[in-house]
Amino acid sequence: MRNKSLDAGKAMAAFGVVFIHVSFPGQTGQIIKALARSAVPFFFMVSGYFCYYNRRNTDRGKRITDKIPAKVQHILTLLAFAVLFYFLWESAMHLVEKEAIGPWLQEMVKKEHLKELFRYNSTSQLKPHLWFLPALIYCYILDYFIEKLHLGKLAYLSVPVLLGYFLWRAYFGRFQGVFYHTMEYRNYFFMGMPFFLTGQMIHEYEKLLDRKLSWQVLAVGGLLGSGGIIWEYFQAGAREVYPGNVLLAVCLFLLCILYDTKSRRLEYLAVLGREFAFPIYLLHPSVAELMKKLADFLGISRNPAYLWLRPILVCGCTIFLVRAVSRLWSSQQKCGIVFRRHN
Repeated sequence: MRNKSLDAGKAMAAFGVVFIHVSFPGQTGQIIKALARSAVPFFFMVSGYFCYYNRRNTDRGKRITDKIPAKVQHILTLLAFAVLFYFLWESAMHLVEKEAIGPWLQEMVKKEHLKELFRYNSTSQLKPHLWFLPALIYCYILDYFIEKLHLGKLAYLSVPVLLGYFLWRAYFGRFQGVFYHTMEYRNYFFMGMPFFLTGQMIHEYEKLLDRKLSWQVLAVGGLLGSGGIIWEYFQAGAREVYPGNVLLAVCLFLLCILYDTKSRRLEYLAVLGREFAFPIYLLHPSVAELMKKLADFLGISRNPAYLWLRPILVCGCTIFLVRAVSRLWSSQQKCGIVFRRHN
């Protein structure tokens, strides 16, 4: 049986990713963006949670061989689709803006940019938000070797160390005058693996956590994390991540895992998270670009009402587009249009 709370959490996290890239105006928008930065750690924990298997299983080797490579292949397929889509999209945008495509292509395949892709999962030359997919592939590959070499418990012990390095590079280091480029901490190793492994740990010790943690404790933890993020924003200004994001993401994930709801009120959110979280993540930048061009054409791009509605409109239009494409694709398959047999 699917976890409705977790599916709804995935939908909220997808909206959080949208709010990171399409901000509400003013300081309120920056606070919402700071809170929304818990979304990516949440998604890494989801991936780790569903990649867990029982280490006491005697058929461990076979399960590794079957499970992780299949997941890598799935993400590679999604990444290939995303790269193709945004290559065509950016090419079309260059043509619309009457800009030369050649220099853009040359810039994208420069040696230093390819090194950043393979070393740090940086996809900034195409679309920055796509970095999550190669990072997740690296996490699966690392987990494959962790399990093959029976290093699961040791990997769990590395989680606080990796989180410490991550927060030092992303947040605390700046107070000592040490600065890191975003890609030097927002990558598979410092951001991906600690949360990925945390998701696995939560799965392994789920029964124990269920006995020890009440929903009230997790709710208070989430509120403390949220309050910490807001306080950290006012103290340190805009950052890529805050320590409070770690607490908020973990508490929300535990609430979803341990306290699944049966309420019908979350049904629509659960459906969105189950079926459309990835398409929302993938397509929202293109929807935002189209909306910006439309707003410029209509002369409302600086209108306060539009600026406040813009993130919500991007979410709504992206959902509408995804659902429309999904229904069209489904109807075509049923009618035999997509894979039509030729005589």
